[in-house]
Amino acid sequence: MNRSAGFTLLEVLVALVVFAVGVLGLAAEAASLTGALARARRAEEVTNAATARLERLRAGACAIRTDGTDAVTQGSTQLARLQWEWSDAGDSTYRLRLLVAPALAPIRPLSPETLSTVVACR
Repeated sequence: MNRSAGFTLLEVLVALVVFAVGVLGLAAEAASLTGALARARRAEEVTNAATARLERLRAGACAIRTDGTDAVTQGSTQLARLQWEWSDAGDSTYRLRLLVAPALAPIRPLSPETLSTVVACR
C-alpha cells in the first residue's frame, strides 16, 4: 500500500466551505455592529441637544418662559424634535417639561421621553 501524503480534494472543499461560512458570519456581525454604533451616535447627539436645551431654559427661566420647539439635526437629517412647555407651579416656582420625540426609528420604535424640572424664581 502506497499512500501519498496530503489532503484529498473533498477535505479541501469542506475546509473552504467551513471557512466561507465563518467569514460570512463575521461580515454579518460587523454590519450589525456598524448599525448599532450609528444608532448610539444618533442617540448621543439627541441626548446632548436635549441636555443643552434644558440647561439654557433653566438659566433664563426667571426672565422668559415661553413654550417652543426645536429640531435636532445631524447634517441634513432630522434626528428628533424637542418640545418644551412651562406651567406655573405656584409660589414663584415654574415647572418645565421637555419632550424628546425621535424622528428616526431604529429597529424597534422609540417612545417619546419626557424630562421635567422645577425652577424657583425669587
